Amino acid sequence: MVRKRKEDVEITLGLMLDAAEEVFSRRGYAQATFQEIAEQAGLTRGAIYWHFKDKEALLDAVLHRAPLPWDQLPAHFNSLRRTPTVKQLSRTLGDGLQQIVADPHLHRVTLILLHRTELVAENYLVYCRLTRALNCIKRYIVAALNMRFKDADGSPCRDIPTIATSIKTLLTGSMYEWLLNQGEVDLKRIPAMIEALCSPLLSNHQTSLRSACFSTESVVV
Repeated sequence: MVRKRKEDVEITLGLMLDAAEEVFSRRGYAQATFQEIAEQAGLTRGAIYWHFKDKEALLDAVLHRAPLPWDQLPAHFNSLRRTPTVKQLSRTLGDGLQQIVADPHLHRVTLILLHRTELVAENYLVYCRLTRALNCIKRYIVAALNMRFKDADGSPCRDIPTIATSIKTLLTGSMYEWLLNQGEVDLKRIPAMIEALCSPLLSNHQTSLRSACFSTESVVV
């Protein structure tokens, strides 16, 4: 009996979150009401108030229910062998966009984060959730590039943080524009664009390798 009760609560909660996600993504957070969400879920407003004290608490639950593709990206690497190449990194980040496109939940949550709320004090939850995802992206990029590309003295290349910020901006802007007008943005091109942003590192690395080989040959001769 207790198990059945728990299952019923979970089903009801799922209906509420599905409805809130749908209404927030379609109407916007500011315009959405508990009455509209209750009608969408086939429940009463009282049922929603039983679980959530206000609309902000409901928004928080919606935003945290669907993990974004980049939330679990590693923030450090222990060896070069385990570190993704630029091509692998680019594909991983690009695949994240494709997951958002293909998954209705992720699509709606991203729409809420980027379009359907105002980044002001009352929507601080949105700001925090979006910032967390973007920080995961940047940490992953910096960790991977720092492991692969070094300056002459062995320290990480100083351009890496700037490149990581540029890639993060590319991903955010591309997703933002795609949600507004899908016909104008080809998300399949994103991996190649990420590689292009990393091209200075690749060029410098290849130059360093050629210089090292030349020096070795000179010593042998």
